[in-house]
Amino acid sequence: MKEHADKRSSPRIPARIALQVEGQDRYHKPFSEDTSTLLINQAGALIALAAELDLNDRVTVSNQRTSVKAPCRIAWRSTSQLNGRWSYGVALLEDVPHFWE
Repeated sequence: MKEHADKRSSPRIPARIALQVEGQDRYHKPFSEDTSTLLINQAGALIALAAELDLNDRVTVSNQRTSVKAPCRIAWRSTSQLNGRWSYGVALLEDVPHFWE
C-alpha cells in the first residue's frame, strides 16, 4: 500500500506568533479574536479560535508584532472543540513575504 504523500509547499514548524483574526463567523456575525499560531509553514498556519467558521471562509489575519495583514482562507477545521476552541488551518491567499516573522 502506497503512503499518502505530504503535498505541503514547505515543512510545518512549531511556532507561537501572536495574531488577530477578523471576519464573519458561520452565522454571519462579525468577530475579531486574538490568538497565536501553533504550527506555521510558508503557505499558512494552524490556529485555534472560539469563533465557529466553515471551510473556505475568508478571514483577515494580522501579525500583531509587525501589524502586517493578510487575507486567508479556512483550508481545514477540526470536527470538535478542545477547551472551547476550534482548530483551523488557514491558507494565505496572497504571497506576503516574511509574514510569519
